[in-house]
Amino acid sequence: MLVGSAVVGLVTGLVILGVKVAVQESEKELLKAQPWVISVVLMAGAVATVLIVRYVAGRSPSTTDRYIEQFHPDTTAIDPMHAPGRLAASISTGASGAPMGLEGPAVYAGSAVATALRRSVPWLRHVDLHLLMVAGAAAGVAAVFKAPLAGVLFALEAPYRRSSVHSAVIPGLVGSTVGYLTLIVVKGTEPQFPVGPVDIDTGHMFGAAALGVFCGVGARAFVFLIHRAERVARREPAVARGFVAGAALVGLLLLGRALTGENVAITAGFNASEWALDPSHSLALLLAVLGVRLVATTVAVGGGMVGGLFVPLLAMGTILGSAFADLTSVEETALFVVVGGAAFLAAGYGAPLTAVAFVAEITGQPGIIIPGLIAVTTAELVMANRTVSPAQVEPEPHERR
Repeated sequence: MLVGSAVVGLVTGLVILGVKVAVQESEKELLKAQPWVISVVLMAGAVATVLIVRYVAGRSPSTTDRYIEQFHPDTTAIDPMHAPGRLAASISTGASGAPMGLEGPAVYAGSAVATALRRSVPWLRHVDLHLLMVAGAAAGVAAVFKAPLAGVLFALEAPYRRSSVHSAVIPGLVGSTVGYLTLIVVKGTEPQFPVGPVDIDTGHMFGAAALGVFCGVGARAFVFLIHRAERVARREPAVARGFVAGAALVGLLLLGRALTGENVAITAGFNASEWALDPSHSLALLLAVLGVRLVATTVAVGGGMVGGLFVPLLAMGTILGSAFADLTSVEETALFVVVGGAAFLAAGYGAPLTAVAFVAEITGQPGIIIPGLIAVTTAELVMANRTVSPAQVEPEPHERR
């Protein structure tokens, strides 16, 4: 089991390294381009993605949810033959600037790698597939974000609401570590979203609790819209969805540029989070950009784009955190930006430990863990039992282990 987890982590890490490099390099060039070029690429990417999904990827854009569904009884197993098409669709989504992230494709890739290796390697056929899938999912998230702890925590927390797959901790740790090491050999160990040192005092803890309430309310609204968008994605013809989503994203791109002069409406959201760190933005502008990001991600999901919601949730939380700092006139904007990102992500996915570890790792600021935990707690209380993933379920009594 340990050797198998390491092999799954290594293969997943190599696959995700290729996907990450392809998307990141494309995004860098896209963000430098003229608005009309970005608009053409957005339209082309949206249509290309829905066509790839329809004809190559098994007619479904689902990624993280397919991993989650494997822990439920009577679920059709992941077909590794669909993985290349779904990864191609995720590259088309990300490289064209659509506001979705890579953790979904990474989790799906890890699950597909685990399934394929267990079927084809004789000495792995006696290993529980769920253990290998946790190793693969953890490796995928660790490789995408240079966040090995968040990788294993998400792989354990994602399958169920209010519970986790405790029995898979060791394979998750092995897979996550190997996936992370595979990436940093090429990309180095620099944090994904570095922020400067932040000063934390007792008063900030009360602010973090209040911010968590705002993030919980915002996440509830986002989850409501995402579920409606997923219904549209299942009902409308693929090509029509691609054209409508592409046109809507172009409109939101232009609106974001009119508001800020920057491309805050596109890509997964790290650029929008960096923009939110500037304390000079007005409250009205921050709330307007938050609305643009919320609608843009909803449009991408409704249009059938392939990707994850980690970074889009993080981006909305960071913008809301900056707005909260402006509203309360506190000086530590950076602290509330990153704490807001953790709270919004935790509320959206129902993964509190993942969110706090993720933000601490990608910012290189472990000091935010305590205010992050406070904000995550209040956000989860407001969120109650809702998440962005309809595949998550309450565990059966015998699964609470």
